[in-house]
Order: sequence, then C-alpha cells, then structure tokens
Amino acid sequence: MEDFDGAANASKAKVLPQTLLLDHVSPATRLLEKRRQMFEVQETLEAQKHDFNRKEEVFKRREEALKLKDLELQESLIRFSKFLQENDSKRARAEKKAADEVKSRLQKEKEIEQLTEVLEDLRNEKEKIHEVLEKNMRYQHYLENVLEVADEYQEVGDLLMRHATLLATNQDLKEHQRKCAELAEKIRTELQVYMKQKTDEILNLNNELARLKKELETYEGDALVQQAKKDHSLQVASQKTLEYGQVVLSTDNIFNRCRGRSKIAYPPESNPLQQLDVVGNYVSDLGAIIKAYRAEQQKKVSRDDS
Repeated sequence: MEDFDGAANASKAKVLPQTLLLDHVSPATRLLEKRRQMFEVQETLEAQKHDFNRKEEVFKRREEALKLKDLELQESLIRFSKFLQENDSKRARAEKKAADEVKSRLQKEKEIEQLTEVLEDLRNEKEKIHEVLEKNMRYQHYLENVLEVADEYQEVGDLLMRHATLLATNQDLKEHQRKCAELAEKIRTELQVYMKQKTDEILNLNNELARLKKELETYEGDALVQQAKKDHSLQVASQKTLEYGQVVLSTDNIFNRCRGRSKIAYPPESNPLQQLDVVGNYVSDLGAIIKAYRAEQQKKVSRDDS
C-alpha cells in the first residue's frame, strides 16, 4: 500500500506539469496524452497488483509457517501441561503419603503417651492399693485376734457378715428414725395449721357473734320503738273508738228524738250517716218552719200597728 501511494504521487507529480503544458495544444493531442497517462497508470496499477500478489503469497507462506509453529507450540504446551499434571499428581501422592505417615506417627506417639499415662495411673493405683492393703492388714490381724477369743464366730467372713448385718440394721433404724422425725414434723405442722385454722374460725365466729348481738340490739331497739308506736296507735284508736261510740249514741238519741217529734214517718235507721241525714232534714224543716212563723208574726204585728 505504501508503494502504491508513492507511485500514484509520483505519477501525479509527472502529470501535473504536462497537464499545464497541454493547455495550449489541440483536443486530439490532449486525448492521446490522456490515454497515454491512463496506460501508464494502468501499468503502474498492474505492477502494484503483481507486487501485492507476491507480497500476499509471502504473507500466506509466513501465516502457514506461523500456524505450524503455533500448532507445534500448542502441542509442546499440551505435553508440558501433561508433564506438570503428572508431576503434580506424583507430588500430591507423595505429599499425601508423607502426611499420612506423619499422621500415623503422631497417632502412634499419642497412643504411646496415653498408654504411658495409663501405665503410670496403674502404677499409682497399685501403690495406693498396696498402701491400703498394708493399712488394712492390722484390721485383719485384729479380726484374727478377735476370733481367737470369741467362740461364736469361726471365720473372719462370719464376723464381717455380722458387722454388715449390724450396719444394715443400724442404717434401717436411722432411716426409720428419720421417717418418724419427718412424720412427727409433718403432724406438728398439720397441727399448727389446724390450730391456726380453728383459731381463725373462732375469731370469725366471735366477730359474727358480736355482729349478730349488735343486730339483735338494733332489732330490739326497733321493736321497742314499734311497740311504743303500736301502743300509741292502739291508744289513739281506742280514743277514736270511744269518741265514735259517743257520736253514734248521740246521733242515735238525736235521730230518735227527731223521728219522734217529726210528722214524717222516717223508717228506723242504724247507720249513723243515714241518721244524720234524717236529723239534718229535720233541722232544715224546723228552721224553715220557724222562719215562716217569724215572718207571719212580723206581718201580724205590722197589721196591728197600722
């Protein structure tokens, strides 16, 4: 491309002066000159095309060579990668084997330490048991001496069994004593609760008795008041009854007198109200008669005076 650009620029440099010179020639000459220039440009283009084809062929060969080298490089990389993978696998197996061996060694060392500790504990326990045995041997000698003077027991086991029996009996007695103490404490607590309940009940009953006494006193006072009111009412009723009897007797007496003096034949009445009606009518009639008589006397006096 650079060669093509250079040739084109060179041809332009050659043509421009000639173009300026052809301004003063005939058109046919200019046409021929133009064709010649086109032919030269065509030749230049053909040369450049040939050069391009040659360079393209070179580039293709180089590209093929590069592809071959790239394939060879890829194959080398693949072989190297496989080699690395195999080495990594071998190294991983070796590391795993080494780690397993280290782990196994540590496990064995740990087991050895544990067994050593167990052995040390067993030795210490053996020494303690030996000390306890030596300490208890005097009890063994003591029990043997007891058997020599006691005809009741023939063997140390019998003596120990008797001791175990007495110990169990003692434990049973202690347990029985504890249960009895708990039962006594329970009964004492229940008695206290019962006494407290009864005391509260007695207190409540005393309060209720005091309240009832107070209510009784109130009711008795009310009864006295009601009795006084009743006596007063009876007294008032007796007085009114007496007055009513007197009124009835007086009314009956007046009724009989009016009935005896009246010219009207009034029927006998026992009802005081009816009797009072009769008395009222009689008094009204008597008043009217007296008024009429006085008026007649007044008229008579007036005639005598005239």
